[in-house]
Amino acid sequence: MKNELTSGGERSVHVSGPRRASRGPRDAMKRCGFVIRVSTEQQAANEEGSLKNQLQRLRAHVEYKTTACGEQWQEARCYVLKAISGKDSFRSKEFAELFEDIRTGKINTVVCTALDRISRSVRDFLNFFEILSEYDVEFVCLKQNYDTTTPQGKLFTTIMMALAQFEREQTSDRTREAALARAERGLWNGGQLLGYDLNPDKHGHLIPNAAERATVNFGCDIYLKCGSILETMKAMNERGYRTKEFTSRRGKFHPGKPFNYSAVQWMLTNYAYIGKKEIGKKKWMARAAVPPHGSYQIVDAVWEPIVDEGKFYAVQALMRKNAKSRHNAAKPVKHNYILNGELLECGKCGSQMEGTCGTGKKGVRYYYYICKNPACRFKVPAGEIEGLVLERIGQLAGDKETMAGIVAATNERLKTELPRLRAEKELLERELEKVKTVASGLINEWTSLATADSGPLLREKLDELGKRRGQIETSLASLELTTAEIEREAVDQDLVMKALADFSRVFAEIQPHKQKELLRLVLHKAILGPDYVKMALYGRPPEIGPLATAEPRTETLNWLLGQGSNLQPSG
Repeated sequence: MKNELTSGGERSVHVSGPRRASRGPRDAMKRCGFVIRVSTEQQAANEEGSLKNQLQRLRAHVEYKTTACGEQWQEARCYVLKAISGKDSFRSKEFAELFEDIRTGKINTVVCTALDRISRSVRDFLNFFEILSEYDVEFVCLKQNYDTTTPQGKLFTTIMMALAQFEREQTSDRTREAALARAERGLWNGGQLLGYDLNPDKHGHLIPNAAERATVNFGCDIYLKCGSILETMKAMNERGYRTKEFTSRRGKFHPGKPFNYSAVQWMLTNYAYIGKKEIGKKKWMARAAVPPHGSYQIVDAVWEPIVDEGKFYAVQALMRKNAKSRHNAAKPVKHNYILNGELLECGKCGSQMEGTCGTGKKGVRYYYYICKNPACRFKVPAGEIEGLVLERIGQLAGDKETMAGIVAATNERLKTELPRLRAEKELLERELEKVKTVASGLINEWTSLATADSGPLLREKLDELGKRRGQIETSLASLELTTAEIEREAVDQDLVMKALADFSRVFAEIQPHKQKELLRLVLHKAILGPDYVKMALYGRPPEIGPLATAEPRTETLNWLLGQGSNLQPSG
C-alpha cells in the first residue's frame, strides 16, 4: 500500500488483495476504470454538478501520477451511474460492464473519489473486494485510506461501510417519517394526479382541473352502469379520454395515453377524488381486511373533492360485491347454474356435468347441463334438473316417514363400519409404537453410532421417522373422531328435517351467488340418469343455519355422517 498526496492535496490509497487468480507479473500500465455515481435524477441532469466534479478529480489524479510521479496511468473507461442509489449500485448494468471488463483484463485498476460512490451496502462492498482480489485488481480511493489486505484494515473497512449503510437507512427513515407526517395533515406528497393540478404556491395542495374532473366522473358513471373495469376502460378510450398529460419540473413532457385496466382501477378506488387521503394502505388491500384501529386510516385532505361521495362509495360497494360474488352485479343473471362445481354427476358414465347454454334457430337461448365426457355428452335442461333437486329437498323437509327410513338405514350402515375402523385403528397404533421404538433406539445409541460420515444419515432417518409419526397420529385422530360420531349416532332426524326446512325457506330469498353457496352446504351430489335422479345430502348440518341430509328422487339413499355423505347410492 502506498500513500501519496495528489496535486489537489487529497490522499490516495492503492489497495490490492491477495492474488488468488495470478496473472503473472503485475502490469506496469494502470488501465483505470473510473466509477462515478449520483443518487438522483436532478443531480444527474446538472451538467456542472457532482458527476463532472468527480470525473475531473479522477482525471487530475491520473495526470498527477503520470507527470509528477513518472508512473504509467491511463483512463481506460468511465462507468457513470446516474440516479442510482448506493444500495443498488452493485446490481446496475454499469457494474456488470465493469466486472466484465475486469474479467477480460481491460481494467486492472478501479478508481473512485469516495467509498460511498461504490456502494452503501456492507455486503455488496465486501463482495466487490472479493471480485477485485480474485482478478488481482487494484483499488484506488481518493478520499479514504483503506487497506483490506490485513485483518485490521478489513475490520476498519467493514465499520466504515456499516456507517455509510446506517447513514442511508437513517435518511430513508427521515424521508418516510416526513412523508407520513405530511400525509396525516392531509397534504399531497408528490406525483401527478388525474383531475388535479399541483398548486405552485402551496406545496402539497391540489387545484381541481375542470376538463379532467369530467374524465374522472365519466369513468365512475360508466362503471356504475356496466359494473366492469374492462368495459369502463374501453368506453373511456372510445370517447377519447386519456391519462393525465403534464410537464415535469425538469421540463420533460409526458403525453396522455389510452387508459389501461390498472389505470382505471386505480382511478375508481382513489379517495383523493372525494377530498380524502389514505394512510398506511397496502397495495390492493381489501377494505374488509384493514384493521379498524391499525396503521391504516383515512384523513381529510386539504384540497376540495371533485367526485360526489355518494357516487364514489357506490362504486366501492359495487366493486366489493363483484369481487365477492365473482359476478357483475350491475348486470342481470341470465342463468344461475346452482349445480355447477361437481354437484351433478352423469348416471350413464360417471363423469361430471357442467352448465352451459346455446342459441336455437329462432334465436332462443337454452340453458342445460351436459356431461363432460366427449364420448357421452348426455344432457338435460337446466331448469328441469334444478327444479327436481329443489323440489325433493322441500318434500323431505316434511316427510317424516321417508326421513325416518333414510336416517335409520344410514345409522345402521355406519355402525357396520365400526369393526373395520377399530381394526384399522389398532394397526395404526401398533405401527406408531414401532416407529417410536426405532426412533428412541437411534437417539439412545447416537453417541456410539454417529460419526462424521454416518451423522447426516442418522439425522435423515430420524427426520423420516418423525414425518411418519406425524402422519400416523393424524390418521389416528381422524379415525377416533369418526368412530366417536358413529357410536353416538351422528345423523339425527329432527336436526336434519329442521335444516331442510330452513333451507327451503331461505333459498328463494337470497342472491343468486349465495344460493350456490347454500346448496353446496346441503347437497353432496346429485346423480342424473336417463329416467331418474339420485341425491346425496350431508347428514350433519353446520351451525350457521340451513343445511342437511341425503335423499334421491326415485330411490332412497343412505347417508354418511359429518363431513361426508352417501357417496355410493343404493340401487
